Amino acid sequence: MTTILSALLRVLLYGTLAAAIVFAGHYLIVEKRHEPAAVSTETRPMETPPVSEMASSGPEPVPAPAVAPHEIAKAVEDDSSLARRAKASLDAGDYKTALVLCKQLAETQKKASLCVGLSYFKLADYAGAITYLEKALESGEDEFTARKYLSFAYYYRDNFDQSMSNAERGRAIMKDPELEAFYSRLTKEKQAHRNYVNESSGHFRVQSDGYEHGAMSRKVIGMLEEAYATTGRDLDYYPSEPITVVLYTTHDFHDITQAPGWSGGLFDRKDGKIRVPVRGAEGQDALLRTVLSHEYVHALIHSITKSCPLWLHEGMAEYYSKGPSQRIGQVIPLGTLENSFSGLNGRGIFIAYAESHSAVSYLMDRYRPYRIKELLNSLSKGNDLNTAFKDSVQISYTEFIEKWGRK
Repeated sequence: MTTILSALLRVLLYGTLAAAIVFAGHYLIVEKRHEPAAVSTETRPMETPPVSEMASSGPEPVPAPAVAPHEIAKAVEDDSSLARRAKASLDAGDYKTALVLCKQLAETQKKASLCVGLSYFKLADYAGAITYLEKALESGEDEFTARKYLSFAYYYRDNFDQSMSNAERGRAIMKDPELEAFYSRLTKEKQAHRNYVNESSGHFRVQSDGYEHGAMSRKVIGMLEEAYATTGRDLDYYPSEPITVVLYTTHDFHDITQAPGWSGGLFDRKDGKIRVPVRGAEGQDALLRTVLSHEYVHALIHSITKSCPLWLHEGMAEYYSKGPSQRIGQVIPLGTLENSFSGLNGRGIFIAYAESHSAVSYLMDRYRPYRIKELLNSLSKGNDLNTAFKDSVQISYTEFIEKWGRK
């Protein structure tokens, strides 16, 4: 208990310092979180709030529209056995099976391309979604739906012009709240990026306003390269694709992403971009380095696996941006922190982050980083947590969460 209180006091002390820095117009980057929902399976972007913040995280920068099964099934109108199986898979939320079946239907029915494209969209395969949604347009099947989801898919694939074009053409067909909100976001982003220039280091593509940010982009690239090298040596892993990092002024960052006022940066799992407000961070190199390292670790994990428990995601980001943590034990059952930290009060949120950091520090110390990479690799193959833990650290996940931090 003494250790727990000590850790909490330390966090609160840091929180006071963070609040002072934030109100002074600077940015503290310590952690990110998912949108509230104690055991929700919905993925949210990773945001880095100051340690003093205890509220829930803000909305996604670009939330994906929720495709209802009936929207996909309406492109499958016949009553054949194949069509019935496809509809049953859609109703069950089994989009992998639905994708296979809808592809078979599309071989003889062009309109079924919409079913394929939307199934790809639900599986977050946006390249596949674009291919088949474009085919759906050619078939003349439900142009509005195809345009709407193409606008999101192209955005997630970093094709802003095609995203804007499809959003505009979709709006001309029908007024839709999700598309209208997205189009507003696109319009703001287009305006904010009017003076943007690109710089690249091979591992990172940094987009910034040449007038507003001056030489800050080069400093950011340097810090990112440090994180790339440090974590790469430790985990023996380097992302194969360059990571896009967008630098904003404070106003543009919050206006475009709708992130909370305290957010010092975020990583969006859907488009794979890191977004950071840097105006005002001059002279705060240590804090900026912490933010960028934290966000980069999230991007690195995402490049290995799209399926990682939140406590492991956050714990690794904390570990590599701040170093090993003191042990605080399992105050909150670790199994409840797999998908969200929501439903917790301010003190609980602090504990959740500290506990995640502590759990990863324990795993790193006991099993070494290469074992943790093996755990992530196992998850990337579609294995559940029990299998992934057994593959990497030779104990089941159930055993780990039942024993770690309880003694």
